[in-house]
Amino acid sequence: MVGPADRSPVTIAAVQMCATDDLAANLATCRRLGDQAGRAGAQVIVLPECFAFLGQKEGDKMAVAEVIDHAHPGPILDMLLELAANTGAVVIGGGMPETVAGDPRRAYNTAVVVAPGRGVVGRYRKLHLFDVDIPGGATLRESDGTVAGDGALVVVAHGLRMGVSICYDVRFPELYRQLWRDGQADVLLVPAAFTAHTGAAHWHLLLRARAVEDQCYVVAAAQWGQHNEKRRSFGHSVVVDPWGTVVAERADGDGVVVAALAPALVATTRRNMPCRAHAVTLGAPAPLTVIEL
Repeated sequence: MVGPADRSPVTIAAVQMCATDDLAANLATCRRLGDQAGRAGAQVIVLPECFAFLGQKEGDKMAVAEVIDHAHPGPILDMLLELAANTGAVVIGGGMPETVAGDPRRAYNTAVVVAPGRGVVGRYRKLHLFDVDIPGGATLRESDGTVAGDGALVVVAHGLRMGVSICYDVRFPELYRQLWRDGQADVLLVPAAFTAHTGAAHWHLLLRARAVEDQCYVVAAAQWGQHNEKRRSFGHSVVVDPWGTVVAERADGDGVVVAALAPALVATTRRNMPCRAHAVTLGAPAPLTVIEL
């Protein structure tokens, strides 16, 4: 039986781009950067959240929302299928608008997993929606145009167990603990369009924390730059190892971050610091005492 320490490293690529409300231009950028990742030997390619479209208002994306059906693909899914076929890589489209039956105003924010020769093999609908008034920044209401998902996803490819999440999810460690504990994930994917304001404060901190506490690689494909007059993203696509060390990063500009993920390092980290064996799983909530002085 082949264990984690015996598995070969897997090359993964995180694509960084600055999407706009021009669907055709965005898909062309995805093709160009995805092909670049394929030439670099990527076996898994991760596109950022909003890779196909990023408008000024949440509702703008409804003009390009698609039913996810690889037998009858729209232009977004067709690009993902084409990219997987051309590169031979598993492609994770990190967040696209998926139509919701009976709801003309809102879509799911869906990460779609496509495998060459197999089409769509999985999808994750973003659980946590970004409804915030950023001090000194924009007011964003993702729920105005988005329906939250209701389940988690782990995808196994090339021996890697990859837990899928999207952007704002990274602030909710209980999701990643479920991916680690129940899904046995050894890689956490965080495609994102993190705002410049919150990214400068929390991006690296949150990603490294998720890596350390779950002893996983974290791969974060990010949007960067000025999308329109109302929206700017932080960039800094990054790969973090299970010890919390940043092993690859691109601060800004369109491009690809490529890294070899070693299952042996995950196994060694977990053996040397056996957090899984020490973790306490609470059945019923613990008794809570509130003292007001």
